Amino acid sequence: MTLVVGATGLLGTEICRRLASAGKPFRAFSRRTSDPEKRRTLQELGAEMVEGDLKERASLDPACRNATDIITTATSIGSREEGDSFQTVDVNGQIQLVDAARAANVEHFILISASRGIGDCDNPLIKAKRAIEKRIQESGLVYTILRSSFFMETWLSPHLGTISRNLRWMRCIIRRRAMPP
Repeated sequence: MTLVVGATGLLGTEICRRLASAGKPFRAFSRRTSDPEKRRTLQELGAEMVEGDLKERASLDPACRNATDIITTATSIGSREEGDSFQTVDVNGQIQLVDAARAANVEHFILISASRGIGDCDNPLIKAKRAIEKRIQESGLVYTILRSSFFMETWLSPHLGTISRNLRWMRCIIRRRAMPP
């Protein structure tokens, strides 16, 4: 059973679609306040729905129970929920998810992060991503960290500004592309 955290988001929903089309059982983690239409879509895909919040540690244990894999795409970007911030969701909430995964003996933890190409930029989201990457690496879990790049403009542009408006961000990307892999 794969647990998808951030299942009602753009990428999370696509991951659920792909799991469903591959015939893989999956559980979709969402808040009570998530868009009912998005939750309905997940149910139609065959998701086992579980309600919770990354900020509520007690909700993570039942979500992780019997999960073999966790894929997390969750972020506070675009959230209108009270108390959501990079610190409370992207760092503390993801750390709590790592701890719950360890307690449930999850076999594989997958984090959708952000490209190192923008890692030199002084930005709270990037700092949060790097902090959770470090925590996962130290956790003892088997993990995969996917450092997305071009997809991330969907999320990063509103926060960092468009490339044309934010030359510092653009210099970070260009500098990274010029470096050997």
